[in-house]
Amino acid sequence: MAKRRQTFITQQPGKALWTLAASINTIVQLPFWVIFFIPSRFRQHSQWTYRQAIMNKLLRLFLYHSSYVEVKTPIQLEETGRFIKMHPSPDQVYDGLLGDLDIQPTVTGGSWYPTLYKEGDMQRVILHFHGGALVIFEGRGDVDFAANLLVKHTDAKAFFPSYRLASNDHSHFPAALQDAVTAYRYLLDQGISPDRIVLSGDSAGCSIVVSLLRHIDSSKTELPAPLAALLFSPWLDIKSARDPARITGNRNYATDYLPANFTAWGAEAYIPAHLDVDSPHFSPLDHAFHTETRLWVQVGGLEILYDEGIKFAEVMKEKGNKVKVYVEPLANHDVLLVGNLSGFEAKAEHVAKLAGEVLTTVR
Repeated sequence: MAKRRQTFITQQPGKALWTLAASINTIVQLPFWVIFFIPSRFRQHSQWTYRQAIMNKLLRLFLYHSSYVEVKTPIQLEETGRFIKMHPSPDQVYDGLLGDLDIQPTVTGGSWYPTLYKEGDMQRVILHFHGGALVIFEGRGDVDFAANLLVKHTDAKAFFPSYRLASNDHSHFPAALQDAVTAYRYLLDQGISPDRIVLSGDSAGCSIVVSLLRHIDSSKTELPAPLAALLFSPWLDIKSARDPARITGNRNYATDYLPANFTAWGAEAYIPAHLDVDSPHFSPLDHAFHTETRLWVQVGGLEILYDEGIKFAEVMKEKGNKVKVYVEPLANHDVLLVGNLSGFEAKAEHVAKLAGEVLTTVR
């Protein structure tokens, strides 16, 4: 995309000054919220706990200020512990839009959970792409909570790629999708058959999963389809997210922690200027397709992206796909990734357990 316009706030020392001011402002406000949320009727939802009310307020503030200064998340590729490097595939798996002349496949990496994959392991493998509006978090450390839940409840190993983030230089679309193809090809090259691979994603990671499935379906390289795909709180309509009013005007805005500038930042950073915003990769709700892969969609009953997840399931069913949907009552966005921070640990545990149960029925 065209280089994003830099402002005083998105560069040093402006970024540091804003962060300091935001931290002081939050500390000043916190005593008010601590008292305000004591009566349950004043919480974002009357059935939420006191901790959930406080933590979701803090999460929104954190994401708002992080988006305002456009915080950078450097991708670290040192091979330590369970983190391994992956090199681009030598064959022509990056065809179509992935053959971008400006953005090229490159070395990337990812973390294995609970242990490194060894030749001869016969467990299924969950290839999971983390959320973060395509601009924050990475595939280690930040994802431990989600990874441990998936491993615990699916009897599978999990692999979390650290795909390129659009907040970093020269990393807009199709960088993340190229990294997804590299990761999928890496698993196949380990001798893991496609019927033992489950794609998975939370929030923005689901857009990568859906794009990868579309690429597999349309690619001339005959990449095999994986067994299933798990979509937790999918964020898919990247095109529409450029308009902050789509967030602030949502009926579930009060019960979610997503600020409007967060998704807008992610969408603007991800979509390159030379591509049509109506591309299927940015607006899959308008471009349903058929895949041999079974889909499981989970949404929170109180999250901003509830309608988006439900509509995606419906349009994919209309194309003859096998789709199951589960709504977690009283939950907001992406409890799998941040349930430990938002106070929804039990909800996160439950959706991971249900995902595991779904996978036991898929052969």
